[in-house]
Amino acid sequence: MAAATKLVNPSAEIVTKSQSLLVNASAARGLQSVLKSNLGPRGTLKMLVGGAGQIKLTKDGAVLLKEMQIQHPTAMMIARTATAQDEMTGDGTTSVVLLTGELLKTAEHYASEGMHPRVLADGFDAARDHVLEILEASKIPVDVDDKEILYSVARTALRTKLEGRTADLMTEAVVEAVLTVQRESIDLHMVEIMTMEHKLGTDSTLVRGLVLDHASRHPLMPKRLTKCRVLTCNVSLEYERSEVASGFYYSTADKREKLIESERKFTDDKVRQIIEFKRTACKEGESFVLINQKGIDPLSLDMLAKEGIFAARRAKRRNMERIALACGGVAVNCLDDLEPSQLGYAGLVYEVSLGEDNYTFIDEVANPRSCTILIKGPNKHTIEQIKDAVRDGLRAVSAVIEDECVVPGGGAFEIAAAQSLELNCKPQTSGKKKFGVQAFADAILAIPKALAENSGFDVQDTIVKLQEAHYSTKKLLGLDLQTGEPEDMVAAGIYDTYRVKKQFLHLSTVLAVQLLLVDEVIKAGKKMGGAQNAGAGPVDMGDE
Repeated sequence: MAAATKLVNPSAEIVTKSQSLLVNASAARGLQSVLKSNLGPRGTLKMLVGGAGQIKLTKDGAVLLKEMQIQHPTAMMIARTATAQDEMTGDGTTSVVLLTGELLKTAEHYASEGMHPRVLADGFDAARDHVLEILEASKIPVDVDDKEILYSVARTALRTKLEGRTADLMTEAVVEAVLTVQRESIDLHMVEIMTMEHKLGTDSTLVRGLVLDHASRHPLMPKRLTKCRVLTCNVSLEYERSEVASGFYYSTADKREKLIESERKFTDDKVRQIIEFKRTACKEGESFVLINQKGIDPLSLDMLAKEGIFAARRAKRRNMERIALACGGVAVNCLDDLEPSQLGYAGLVYEVSLGEDNYTFIDEVANPRSCTILIKGPNKHTIEQIKDAVRDGLRAVSAVIEDECVVPGGGAFEIAAAQSLELNCKPQTSGKKKFGVQAFADAILAIPKALAENSGFDVQDTIVKLQEAHYSTKKLLGLDLQTGEPEDMVAAGIYDTYRVKKQFLHLSTVLAVQLLLVDEVIKAGKKMGGAQNAGAGPVDMGDE
């Protein structure tokens, strides 16, 4: 094959059959060794340093794979597969890398003894199908109205990324945020994540409403209002130039003053409409809040401030959509036909200033369909860690509500799957495919092995204890990361999401089989997808 390729393109660089598996396996092991130490609550952190000196501390596999500069083609394929796992399910990137690397590592051992890659690939496929059957039998149906289950899932997801105390404090915020936006389906885009470099990470909280990263622009406007009627609009309350090039000519100063007065009157009339509407729509003791997507000039702000109206201008479009969902009401584009039914309601609206940054809190809304998780921290590193963890937690809780089932965590499922492969699947498999099944059984233990190693326990002793405990009790027992002993994960409230387990088993096996069946790596110099090489030209066979 190599000779044929050289005949077509003498300048091609080729990795031959005997070396291609070694190259792919070594790249997978290299990426595996980078991410293995991050797995689990006791995992370590990685420090990423950018070209301009930017520093980021993280143990999130998805963040690492996106931020790292990976040049090896095999490692790039594994990283893209793991990133796809995160985009589809919200977690499991490190598990994909670990299982793929371990499958290629075990396959390399059997291939070095003369086993054909196709036989191993068939064994991998048979083992994956059996493990998926074990997954279906191991999943635990849950009542999604039981908050304790959701708290357990969120706590398990957050503790793998955050320090225990911070994770426990953010657990309630994550679960309540998902339940707030839950309707027929769950749209996590309706959960706004706002960051504030202030106080400590443990001061982060859930706001059942919105936090806007801008505030009023007039010193006389009230800073704190209760029982607020909220009007959201997209109306210009400032002087605007005409859309076409035009000029105004006047012969006397009086005419110029009349022109300026007419221009001002056009804007003032719209402000007076809002003021009159406020007087008719608000009952005694109620306040009025105006959130405008367009501008409000200083004179208009002064008129609104004298009436006691809180007005914020140039609100972001995403905030305008969320205000209507959180407070109710309808965003208006014209002030001619204002009705009280177009107003939203918030029990409390107040403004907070931190240095040069101003924030508006819209809180105590009646029936919110959108909410905000406010993340605080003393520095950007802490804020980014909490932000990444909260996103994973939100998707984990959402996945459990949609799947209506969970899987015991702590390596319990992997231990059960490995034993079932050896005791049930392997005896039923004929021929050399048994070796592929055995390789898969050895590889899937990479997850509990990494948990034990990261917790400081002896890997072999820990795995033997778990296997013996599972064999004797027939229960799904995982690893207690504090004591190193087997523990009932259901009683401990440690759960993984079903879709993450199912997806990472599929992706890892498919990718490992494809890399296993690569018999040559060819770098022929042609730019794949390049316009200049879109068509294959004739091969020069020499002089005619």
